[in-house]
Amino acid sequence: MSKERWLPLLLVAMAIAPLQVMAQDPATTADVRCVVVGIRSAALPDSRQKSTGLLMALYYIGRLDGRDPKLDLRALLTEQLANMTSADFEAEAVRCSNALKDKGAQITHFSQDLLKPLK
Repeated sequence: MSKERWLPLLLVAMAIAPLQVMAQDPATTADVRCVVVGIRSAALPDSRQKSTGLLMALYYIGRLDGRDPKLDLRALLTEQLANMTSADFEAEAVRCSNALKDKGAQITHFSQDLLKPLK
């Protein structure tokens, strides 16, 4: 997929992200890469991939914002986008998707436990 197709979504994500201090610890870099993968997936024509990509981007933006609300996400996204190869995108897509699935399963299990007394 060409950068022109998913660049508008990247710009939207950067516009809603807080802009100030840049941090580059490994967890931040990993989460930024997941945002890039999510944005790229959200630009795909398949509606399931779009939905998953949007959820992924928003989840990881939330993690980043929670870690450091003054993070310069625009700079970090730009840097990672410039440095990621096609192989990086594929590997990160697997890693980020697996982590998101694990979190979804945790939330589902937790919510089921909370709802048991209401049944």
